[in-house]
Amino acid sequence: MYRQTRVPRLRASLWLSVPDKADSLAEMGPGPSLIVPDGCMDLIVIEGQIVIAGADSLARTYSGSLAPTVGLRFDSGVLPQLLATSAAELADRVTPVEAVLRRARFGVQGTGRGGIRSEDGRIRGTDLDAAASVTGAARTLLGLAGDLTDRASLDPRPMALAGCLNVRSGSPGQTVAEAADQFAYSPRQLRRLSAEWFGYGPKHLAKILRWQAARELIVAGRTRTAAAAEVGYADAAHLRRDERSLIG
Repeated sequence: MYRQTRVPRLRASLWLSVPDKADSLAEMGPGPSLIVPDGCMDLIVIEGQIVIAGADSLARTYSGSLAPTVGLRFDSGVLPQLLATSAAELADRVTPVEAVLRRARFGVQGTGRGGIRSEDGRIRGTDLDAAASVTGAARTLLGLAGDLTDRASLDPRPMALAGCLNVRSGSPGQTVAEAADQFAYSPRQLRRLSAEWFGYGPKHLAKILRWQAARELIVAGRTRTAAAAEVGYADAAHLRRDERSLIG
């Protein structure tokens, strides 16, 4: 089971993933799941520790967990600013949050909202029953994200660029060249800034966002041909090629 709740002030969505009954049997172990690229970065509580899931350039397999997992998925371009770091340094990897916070000279002790209370970034008191652990993990993530948001001054350019490249049904996003012209950047500047903001270049981000838009339409019941046409692919074969390049 997966569900998420939008948190507008944080420009993020709080999500909860609970293993299916079959996956929760100890003798079977957690089932593997495919994590697909979406242009976003997450803070996730794993085994009592907050980690940063950097932006994935390609799909990867996660072995799963027997316990519920709580995370906070930020809009494209937001989390690197809150952490005062480059998204490129975190792309395609999972990093303990305290390592980045210390490098950025942020304190990680006592967030004031039920957040981290230990110097190593581990959450204390989450070895209770599952419901209490989920509640505590969510409160900790929201508290940490709230404190980071309060002390940050967000540059609107990354979110604006992601919005330009994003695709909506019947309204294809701008090309990379059009976006560069709108922001008055050279192609080289745009590539450098995109890597810093999102973890990879603007062409790859645009590919991910368009594929995700098509995927949402297909899940909603559209045929692949109809979904491909609605988000600006030449045809369904073009959609399949992009899909293979991202998830194999």
